[in-house]
Amino acid sequence: MVSKMKEITANLFRVAIIAAVAGISAFCARCYYVSFLAENSLSFRTSLVLTVIFLCGPLAYFALLSVLRYCFYREFASPADGELPFCTVVVPAYNEGSHVCKTIESLLRSDYPADKFEIIAVDDGSIDDTFRWIKLAAEAAPERVRVIRFPGNRGKRAALNAGFSAAKGAIVVTIDSDSIVERRTLRRIAAPLVRDPRVGAVSGSVTVSNTANGLLPSFFETCFTFSFDFIRCAQSVLHGVVCTPGAISAYRRSVIDKVRDVWVRQTFMGRSSAIGEDRALTNMILEQGYGVVMQRSARISTNVPETYGALAKTLLRWERGNVRENLRMYLFIFKNFRWNDLRRWFLLVTLLVYTETMLLPLVMVWAAFYYIIMTQGGVLLGILSMTLLWSTLPALVNLQHHSTKVLCRCYLYGIFYALTLFWLLPYAVLTVNDSRWLTRRHANSAGKC
Repeated sequence: MVSKMKEITANLFRVAIIAAVAGISAFCARCYYVSFLAENSLSFRTSLVLTVIFLCGPLAYFALLSVLRYCFYREFASPADGELPFCTVVVPAYNEGSHVCKTIESLLRSDYPADKFEIIAVDDGSIDDTFRWIKLAAEAAPERVRVIRFPGNRGKRAALNAGFSAAKGAIVVTIDSDSIVERRTLRRIAAPLVRDPRVGAVSGSVTVSNTANGLLPSFFETCFTFSFDFIRCAQSVLHGVVCTPGAISAYRRSVIDKVRDVWVRQTFMGRSSAIGEDRALTNMILEQGYGVVMQRSARISTNVPETYGALAKTLLRWERGNVRENLRMYLFIFKNFRWNDLRRWFLLVTLLVYTETMLLPLVMVWAAFYYIIMTQGGVLLGILSMTLLWSTLPALVNLQHHSTKVLCRCYLYGIFYALTLFWLLPYAVLTVNDSRWLTRRHANSAGKC
């Protein structure tokens, strides 16, 4: 009886989210339509149409994601011990300090059969005591932990590639070295690769472990919930997740071996691509025709930036990587395009929406001033409603898993981003050829800078 009530409540919540998205979107559309009819100026109407494309296009996409996520998403069932293949876990580390030891210890506590998985820890030329902590963790299980050390910093791609080269497993899992892995995570993230041969990569789910250390980590937590539990889960329905996160992902070894050499030597505008390694690898797997899915119960917790400077640097690096890979995705999205390929159509729509969102901050600033002046505030209600919707979507998703106080954090973060971080996307576009990592430049700097 209790389980039946929970199922009914969950279904009602799904219906409420879809109805809220549809209702507010319809209200926004009506506001713009009324303004369109009220003004006969061609320039005004053209500007209004462009604004609707840039603003309502992504909203329509999120409405589609709502239906996919809450009506069709299902996880892959965890395999039994006998079904599990040998698995290699690669842990790249740079200036992590004691965090890397805790990561390895959490992996060793996994319920994945001990004789079926290994850990390869790669010290990427750390300048602090990271290697000492790696050795300490390896000494506790020398038969299960292998260590690779670079004499100098070569970058995360090189560290991951060294792990891929040395891996023995048919499945390779990548885990960031400041993350704590839940006991059943490895078994769960391997499930899609065991169950479906068409799947080439799997995204896990990331939560924030340092939310007690200030407001910014709590902002990250709401963003992660929206990104993993909503966006990636919805994209997973059509096997079209566009980014397997560096923090936790699983790959079919035979698939990444086909692209590994190209991936590690990838360049952008004549320079070595030292950022966006996770999105780039996902792109190459999608280009081969393999599906990429989300397994939301495969969870880890990780440290995130606690200061504005570290937050801005992290987001800027992510945005630069996304801009690069959005451009690269256009190079293959139309190759071997089949009209009946629903997944390829979905990837194309996703790419177009992501391209729109790159310019969205500029459009919103321009629209706010232009339309308020031109209509004497007549379309202001529509703009305010649109702004409300952008914060309401993550708020509703977070409300399903957290207390009501998270609602305030979602709206507060929306205001915070609009006032202090709106410059990130335009600046990332203008400086997209900058491959600096920006963070982890100091000893023991995980989650700090």
